[in-house]
Amino acid sequence: MNDIPRIDLIWCHHCILHYRKGNSLCPQELAFRIARRKKMKKAFAKFIGVKESEVNEADIPVVAIAGSGGGYRAMISSLGYMIGAKKSGLFDCTMYMAGVSGSCWMIAQYLTLGQRSFTKTMEHFKQSLNTPIAHYPSFIDTMLTNPGAAQLILEGVVQKYSKNRVLTLVDAFGTVLGSRLLIHREHDSDFGENGEWVDPLDFKLSQQSRWTNYGDQPLPIYTAVSHILPNTGPELKVVGDIVVDNDVGKEEDDSHYYQWFEMTPYEFGSEETSAWIPTWSFGRRFVEGKSVEKVPETNLAILLGTFGSAFTATLADYYNEVRPLLNKAMSDSMDTYIKDYLDGMSLIHPLSPSCFPNPIYKLPNPEPEAEHFSHRKNLYLNDAGMDNNLPLYPLLRPGRDVDVILAFDSSADIESVPWFEKTDEYVKRRGIERWPPISKTRAEQLEKQEGGPPRKMTHVELFHGIVADDRDADHIAQPEQSGAPRKTVLSQSKQDVQPITLVYFPLIPNQEYKEFNPSSEAFCSTFNFEVKEEQVELLAGLAEKNFGKAVEDVRKVLKETWIRKKKARQEHEKQERKNKPKHSETNNAKK
Repeated sequence: MNDIPRIDLIWCHHCILHYRKGNSLCPQELAFRIARRKKMKKAFAKFIGVKESEVNEADIPVVAIAGSGGGYRAMISSLGYMIGAKKSGLFDCTMYMAGVSGSCWMIAQYLTLGQRSFTKTMEHFKQSLNTPIAHYPSFIDTMLTNPGAAQLILEGVVQKYSKNRVLTLVDAFGTVLGSRLLIHREHDSDFGENGEWVDPLDFKLSQQSRWTNYGDQPLPIYTAVSHILPNTGPELKVVGDIVVDNDVGKEEDDSHYYQWFEMTPYEFGSEETSAWIPTWSFGRRFVEGKSVEKVPETNLAILLGTFGSAFTATLADYYNEVRPLLNKAMSDSMDTYIKDYLDGMSLIHPLSPSCFPNPIYKLPNPEPEAEHFSHRKNLYLNDAGMDNNLPLYPLLRPGRDVDVILAFDSSADIESVPWFEKTDEYVKRRGIERWPPISKTRAEQLEKQEGGPPRKMTHVELFHGIVADDRDADHIAQPEQSGAPRKTVLSQSKQDVQPITLVYFPLIPNQEYKEFNPSSEAFCSTFNFEVKEEQVELLAGLAEKNFGKAVEDVRKVLKETWIRKKKARQEHEKQERKNKPKHSETNNAKK
């Protein structure tokens, strides 16, 4: 292991720590990437069918998995896709695995009590998900018969209460959710009186670095968003458990947007605020960029509740959720009645989002994008699926240089999701040229489709990025076109830009599998928290089967990307060798 770079913590848990400014990757992630490439080399060569000696680590495509939200449905189906990726050898060629909501839950369990085994994670699901999350006798039984588990499960809310933090329903949800997802349940087990056992390190997200430091696993990226309301003061107004904007109905500017945050085992922060803190310090109070207290790391159960807090949606989101269930006459009537209030409904959360101390409170000389947050003592975080149910934005962060994204989409209403339209808007604001024109491609497909809309979906769809001098002029948005305060990232040289390929896996029925449609099964509802053992196998099996239909397509994409990167590197090295004598001659002439 001498060739694997050592990753040292740059922070001391007992010292006064400062936030990190900028958007470069942290030293730990940079070291992880080097270590991961070394671990991927053999697996990648095998996957694309070449000799390992032919592969230069620098040419290996950066592959990322993006798992959608969708409660237990997304958690189980994402596991099925991962099982397929592991069996094919593709998972061992992956650099990142990002999630929204339910996919975050799956990733966290895989890296903790799943012991980095998809087989063990599947067994855990089958043993733990068959009891409703609201079954309080089961929760109380665990608390009374397993003191170790009780202490770890309750640690999060006790810690927040003891530090006078704002407690919300999300904290209670995370506590109960943790009692289901973060405790090992083994039949005929010697662990605990009731066959339950826990590992204290599993409850600290930063401890997942044990499995990434030397490149053994892809780096997990967990996501959440903060709802930025128009013309709000320093703090959101909280009435009971309702979060509102003090000026709703008063201001002319009704724009609002969601600010994305990410959390890895190394750091928490947002690319657009250019401010980062160590993950183990999340939950501390910061003032002027420095921590002012020393408290334990935020409990993973609390974080899982935050990542999957879809129930803290706005009134408008609730209405849009129930509208398809109404008959046309009733929905038309309701539309007419509430249309004048819909904008205001988009600013009210009936249930308060999760609340944490703001790491950039009173930050001196903040970036423009951080100005709004720097005046707030607290940071309210929601399920990222409220904005985009696929975690694509963190994977487009400069420095990660992702080449291929495998998007596992288990969203409800899969045929009409707007995730790619939203991403198209994001890349225009950010000046990202590598992203494929998915919306345009889909519109062209629909025009050519016989029978008209809706557009017919397949088990896998490929979208290739375009990097060319004649790219659409409107691909890069001007600063004034952006409704939210955002940086416009300068374009790279065309020669340095590598296009992104997105491989999209929608969770749809498969005639080669079984007569099973997730969209019509009650147990696949986003808000269902009881899944029987055979239902876990059915849903995960569908995702695995669907993935199998795309293995050869993905293999082709990775090999083509590898060849392109290899050629670009060789041309660059050739040019450097060509220029080197000129520099030498110039230096000799000066002498």
